[in-house]
Amino acid sequence: MAQRRQQRRRGADPKAGAGKGMPGPSLDGVESVWGGATERDWTKLLTAAGRVPLEQSWTYGEAIAAGSPYRPVRGVFRSGGRTVALVQAMVWSVAGTVRLVKLVRGPLFLDPEPDPAVRDAVFRLIRDRWPLARANALFWTPELADGPGADRLMRGLGMHRTVTGYTTAWLDLSPGPDALRAGLRQNWRNQLVRAERERLRIRDSHGGAALGWLVERHDEHRRRRRFGGPTGTFAAALAVLAPNPQDVLVLRAERGSEPVAGVLFLRHGDAATYHLAWTGPDGRAAHAHNRLVWEGVVRLAAAGVRWLDLGGLDASMPGVTRFKLGLGVAPVTLTGTWF
Repeated sequence: MAQRRQQRRRGADPKAGAGKGMPGPSLDGVESVWGGATERDWTKLLTAAGRVPLEQSWTYGEAIAAGSPYRPVRGVFRSGGRTVALVQAMVWSVAGTVRLVKLVRGPLFLDPEPDPAVRDAVFRLIRDRWPLARANALFWTPELADGPGADRLMRGLGMHRTVTGYTTAWLDLSPGPDALRAGLRQNWRNQLVRAERERLRIRDSHGGAALGWLVERHDEHRRRRRFGGPTGTFAAALAVLAPNPQDVLVLRAERGSEPVAGVLFLRHGDAATYHLAWTGPDGRAAHAHNRLVWEGVVRLAAAGVRWLDLGGLDASMPGVTRFKLGLGVAPVTLTGTWF
């Protein structure tokens, strides 16, 4: 790992571009460049983009590649001499003739409200890179809010929705702890107050034994309850491949010497993701999960993180959904997966 990190090239200013890649087609003044970005380049671009999902991080691409036949393909888009967007897709070349392409929660734009012509050109350049006529099966879940505008854009590319939208919620950490606490829903705040009165010790780490303990409990719970979501093995891979140890935050609540709950946060650029968690019976009785998530919010904000992605909201798990929305956030549903 240390050797791999030593081999990184110095990154470029996000406004100027990122690395030297293979020039691709241009459209309406937007140029595409594929490959060539280093890990440092990519992280700088993610930071410049602001509210970015884990699935577009360098670490996510490398973790997928480590455990599957898919490989990351990364593209950067420029207009007027500056980078305007970036995208990471996972590609599996089957027998050298058919390509299966999964593009999840991208592209990302450095301008939060990109010029519509630039946005449309970026989407068209991505679609044209993997056309169905050339044996490409592109399954695309863009980072677009569900609605008529997203439908028009994707249907204009000749695509059809195959899966309804994924729903998540973003917490803006910039107001600071006092304002964030005031924004908590009453029941959530009451549970936090009760948890703070409990004799719980909160320990933090950036991986190691605490992460191993949490992964084991999480996977055991997944098997017993038979629910989907991230596996502990994949979470461990993300932690190992993180460019900086501080990008991994494991918090564990203990009563005496006994762990009763744990959570994992992963940082990517100026955003972070609440990735997985486990709470035992004693932890639930003490509302330890509220305490851990709140501690995570405070520590991430202090470390300069602006946005926290709370992860999927699923109607089949109403308790989890209520818990996340209790942080005072509004759900956001994406347009879904298109083929």
